Amino acid sequence: MRRCSSTSDPSEADDVGAARSARLLQSAAARWVVRHQRLAAKHRQTGDLDGAERHYRRALALAVRALPADHLATGSVCNDLGVVLKYTGAFREAAALYERAYAVLALRLGPEHPEVATVLHNIGGLAHAAGRPADGEQAARRAVTIREASLGADHPEAAADRAALAAILDALGRHDEAAELLEAALAVFERTLGPDHHEVGVTLANLGAIDARRGRLDSAAMRLRRALAIKEHTLGDDHVELVPTIGTLGVVCRRAGDPDAARQHTERALRLLETRGLDGHPQATTLRANLARLDDTQRPGDPDRRSP
Repeated sequence: MRRCSSTSDPSEADDVGAARSARLLQSAAARWVVRHQRLAAKHRQTGDLDGAERHYRRALALAVRALPADHLATGSVCNDLGVVLKYTGAFREAAALYERAYAVLALRLGPEHPEVATVLHNIGGLAHAAGRPADGEQAARRAVTIREASLGADHPEAAADRAALAAILDALGRHDEAAELLEAALAVFERTLGPDHHEVGVTLANLGAIDARRGRLDSAAMRLRRALAIKEHTLGDDHVELVPTIGTLGVVCRRAGDPDAARQHTERALRLLETRGLDGHPQATTLRANLARLDDTQRPGDPDRRSP
């Protein structure tokens, strides 16, 4: 039987054992990170952003404590927490998390990987939500390029990236270019995912908003109502992600001369934010301003005053 040489360094065995223990601890930590991510995703799906944020923060704290700084799980959690913080209006922290996620995923997976495109998509969307659409255009275009190269232009994820870019272009006043991208994305979604899929609802809502800006109020109302029905079916009728669609529908109703419907939609959208503790969100500020416009146009003795 071959025996180890008595001249070998006993610390070598200790080093091997320590390395193995470290790998086991990292593996266990990664599993717990994923578990918290899954719990967070369930909360987010039901509109419970507080619960989602709580579990994502636990996942991130565990990843920071037990995993290497460039571990894929860390990048994934940073992206997911950024998504939730975008919805709660914590734009600055969300931006920092997205940048951190991008650095990790681009390093570990390569800058052309679809997961990197996902983070770029989110960076563009965050800039749009924060009222800085010009800052998001480059990231959104890069996401489209990566996704189309890896999955093909007719893949629904590539269509989702083009739809996100369209929202930015619309905010920049390039409505025709935005509408063209959205119509093409809608065709892909309806063909590949079905007419009642959530992505169809999101795209219809964006097209409805463009119609409203163009003054095509009948088309806008039709698309927004269909979008809202799809979102209510896929998310539930009290989900916070309904707020932009309901709020836009309220604006369309006001401009179409139906102040009662406008007030009903606007109050509902504001109530959804307030019941989630988001009464300080920028969207809540916009909705209160819209209610003030309704109050102004409905003052007794001044029935003809209408905001554009």
